[in-house]
Amino acid sequence: MEPACDSAAPSSESLREARRFVEGNGALARALGVDGPGELTVLPLAQGEHNANFVLEARDGRRFVLRVNYASQLGLDDQIGYEFAALRALASSGRTPEPLYVDGTRSRIGRGALVESFVEGAWIDLEDSRQVREAARALADVHSVAAPPDCALLRAEDPLRSQLESCRRLFDGYQASDLAEGRVMREVDELFVRAQRAVDAAPVPSPCECSHILNTEAVPSHFLIDGTGRASIVDWEKPVLGEVAQDLAYFLSPTTTIWDSDVIFSAPERAQFLKAYWEAVGGRFPRGSFDARFPAYRMVNALVGITWSCNAWVEYHDPARPLRNEKTLELLPIYFSEEFLDLIRRDCFDAL
Repeated sequence: MEPACDSAAPSSESLREARRFVEGNGALARALGVDGPGELTVLPLAQGEHNANFVLEARDGRRFVLRVNYASQLGLDDQIGYEFAALRALASSGRTPEPLYVDGTRSRIGRGALVESFVEGAWIDLEDSRQVREAARALADVHSVAAPPDCALLRAEDPLRSQLESCRRLFDGYQASDLAEGRVMREVDELFVRAQRAVDAAPVPSPCECSHILNTEAVPSHFLIDGTGRASIVDWEKPVLGEVAQDLAYFLSPTTTIWDSDVIFSAPERAQFLKAYWEAVGGRFPRGSFDARFPAYRMVNALVGITWSCNAWVEYHDPARPLRNEKTLELLPIYFSEEFLDLIRRDCFDAL
């Protein structure tokens, strides 16, 4: 889970690094079709937990996005190359930024960086049903892109079980910390028991069902709506090959929507979103075991947000952390509050 990409501006040190990356970078200038790096102005855009983002503005008025990577949530040596490869694989969807340049050598500033097209648009408004349906169509287009034969994206044999195991590892880190609260451990452990039961009861998916390119962090701020009402999906830091149910459950989860809004989807609203999604898929791939596995995905994706927040709470108390986002620090305690955990229990576990 990555907070909204523009929830904070890059630090002055990050901006200096970005400018050093551009200065004298002839290969970058050639990739962007400008006469030289001096034609590019670097402006701050946004900062998440693991990347700092900047606008590159060319003298001819074109704009690009420079992403500088500080850490890998997936534990990869070449995080930025991994993201670039995902964007190349998804180019035919028409829903993602165009990848233009990548440098994973870390030779210029000690960090990997990529440049992609600048996507125009504003964050999706989750209270606008038309925009929510458009988000469903955007996900359908992305999920319908066939992964290339040489696709190097991570793939789990059973994505649902793997996701639950990842949640457990995150929560283990919290439980081992001096910051862990007894109430939180008891309540979240209860949710783990129920989620494990649902995962064990779910049918085994076919290999084809586990071959879709997923964003895995379908937060509202990753959906930009342009002036025509068309949605694009940005921020492809953690793509994997897996089941479409994972992205859909993540998008609909209260743990996702409350990060950027006050919206919690009702059962009818969730049903309308799924209806719009499958209508947009239009038979481009089969539904398979989606309906049988989706309830378990709803449970597990609720745990994704909760356990990520518990783990991040511990990380944020580490003075050596390279990037710090004040919005994140303010929101984290909500996710393991008694009131919110009760809401999650009712909405994502009891209602199924």
